[in-house]
Amino acid sequence: MSETSLATKWACDGCGVTAGRIDREPVPLPDAWEGSAEGCFCLVCRRQRAADAALEAAPSDSPVDARAKLRRAALIEFEVSRTPDETDGTIARACRTSAAAVTRARRRLQLPDPPPPSPEARAKRRAVASR
Repeated sequence: MSETSLATKWACDGCGVTAGRIDREPVPLPDAWEGSAEGCFCLVCRRQRAADAALEAAPSDSPVDARAKLRRAALIEFEVSRTPDETDGTIARACRTSAAAVTRARRRLQLPDPPPPSPEARAKRRAVASR
């Protein structure tokens, strides 16, 4: 699927959720979505597919806790790979995990640390924290 493709409405082939403009003007595929030969998938379904792929690779007799750890690691690795410039804390919040777990995933994937936050981002974080 070409990045310049436009549609009046995009539908996720995983969950059926749709995205488009209310005035039905053609729009590109939403940023967090992905189009491939397998279909068009929203971010939620992309995360689920990453977790499912990790679980499919696990032995069928794996204990529940081991499967949960595999799933969590796959989600973190998916997010770090998808948004490598985000801070570990931001990715951790998206995955409902710790920043340390994200840092470990970043090291496993041999990805560089994210760039330091801008002065504006630091000021915004301080303002939010002081509320």
